[in-house]
Amino acid sequence: MKAAFLTEMGFEGKIPANHLNFRTEFCWMFTLGADHFNIHTYEKVKGYDIVFIIFPKAMVKLNAFGVEMTTTIPDKDISIYSKPIVEVLKQNNKKVCYIQEGPHWLFNEYDMATQFHFYNQLAECDILFAHNQSDVKFYKGLFPGKKIDVIPTLMIAPPLSEPSEKQNKAIIGGNFCRWYGGFQSYMVASTFECPIYVPSSHCKRPGEEQVPNLIHLPWVNWTQWMQQLSNFKYAVNLMPTVAAGTFSLNCAYWGIPCIGNRDMDTQQTLFPGLSVNVYDIKTAIDLADLIKDTTPYNNHSGHAREVLQSSYHFDQARWLAYIEKVINE
Repeated sequence: MKAAFLTEMGFEGKIPANHLNFRTEFCWMFTLGADHFNIHTYEKVKGYDIVFIIFPKAMVKLNAFGVEMTTTIPDKDISIYSKPIVEVLKQNNKKVCYIQEGPHWLFNEYDMATQFHFYNQLAECDILFAHNQSDVKFYKGLFPGKKIDVIPTLMIAPPLSEPSEKQNKAIIGGNFCRWYGGFQSYMVASTFECPIYVPSSHCKRPGEEQVPNLIHLPWVNWTQWMQQLSNFKYAVNLMPTVAAGTFSLNCAYWGIPCIGNRDMDTQQTLFPGLSVNVYDIKTAIDLADLIKDTTPYNNHSGHAREVLQSSYHFDQARWLAYIEKVINE
């Protein structure tokens, strides 16, 4: 199966096996042996069995009344939605598939014309791939009769050294903004009575450095991130933005029990007993208290590592067979 990917990224070509930043979209491309193109060069993409499109998402800018989308960043240019991308790709290739980027509701933040341009692009695709089963239900409502399925989040483990033992410290999934729900995660992680760490991202808020017992990790590539994560004992990710769920997946690799959003497939599959309604802070705190004890801690840790080894999320051959089945049905 000859495959191509179109995203906002500027490079052209294949993902090398020694890539240091194997995020899930790079894992997909590598496993498919796909060629990557910048989405603005869609007219040159010809002769492929399948073309996957990950449309760029504009950056969210907060204001007093809600949010608006910032569209002036070149690689976040959503004006491309108004161009005949899928139409042209279908003329020159066998099938065209959409892959969800971010939460399914994000396009609601666009202006009216762009919302309908986005919808029309998806309506023309042969297949829609969503992050989670909860997202599939959303798209099936908007596009009755269209082939819609989950594209499982995939992890290809880089060369990593196993830590000798877990250190008594907790990590939360993101910064103090609504997108990541860092405040709630921090409050739940405080139950562990140990140092709390958080990755630094573009969503980091001014003043986070003054939060007591919160240590910021520097922004690093994915391989470095996985090694950093390896010696944490606890994780909390009450992120209301349902997306690919890589944080839970990364924690499972190291057997770190992660309390997280039950609407993410990776969280529900790998940590079913630690999956909560993202706004049910009381239950999340109760679970944090529970896993401070050795037996429940080891049970959740062992379950995650065992399930991961045989799941779509970690088995490239199984993942590829699943995707080929969906495409060829």
